[in-house]
Amino acid sequence: MTLAAVPSSSAAAARWLPDAKPRLFVLTDISNEPDDEESMIRLLSCANEFDLEGLVATTSTWLRNTTRVDLIHRQLNAYGQVRDNLLKHAPGFPTKEALRAVTAAGQTQYGMAAIGDGKATAGSRLLLTAADQADERSLWVSVWGGANTLAQALFDARKQRASADLHQLVAKLRVYTISDQDDAGPWLRREFPSSGCLYPHDS
Repeated sequence: MTLAAVPSSSAAAARWLPDAKPRLFVLTDISNEPDDEESMIRLLSCANEFDLEGLVATTSTWLRNTTRVDLIHRQLNAYGQVRDNLLKHAPGFPTKEALRAVTAAGQTQYGMAAIGDGKATAGSRLLLTAADQADERSLWVSVWGGANTLAQALFDARKQRASADLHQLVAKLRVYTISDQDDAGPWLRREFPSSGCLYPHDS
């Protein structure tokens, strides 16, 4: 009878070490219908599983001329009321204040018409700040609505940075879009074809 080798205690322990928390940045057209508010509640209920680095209100084909960052604030206020209870079940839930500090509004008009020189927003600047952090982990950008705030961030980065620095920035991003909810998604794939990080939901 042959017995498989038993791993050393250190190897066995390492096998069960938790993975590093994913870094997550959310772009949401919250308010146009209930789904994003529901998704935000679900995200906050497991906020200890991520390093949340951005909650940005955006436009989309369903919400073309405004953003509703106030609804993110409303969800965060509710989260603040239940955080102590969440901490009874698991550690690591960020404070409401920490999440409000990374909450912002993105482009307030629809699609690529809102992109260009001098059109940076708090949301697009926040995204670049997150991507520029000295962190070896990828930055996951979850696009629940339109993608034009991401497009503005990369538009500015391309104008302001050397080619190598831009490549390094784009290489950090892992982007998942829930369909193309504005015309920024096709622009991003066309302008950054070598990034390998843009994944439309229904492509």
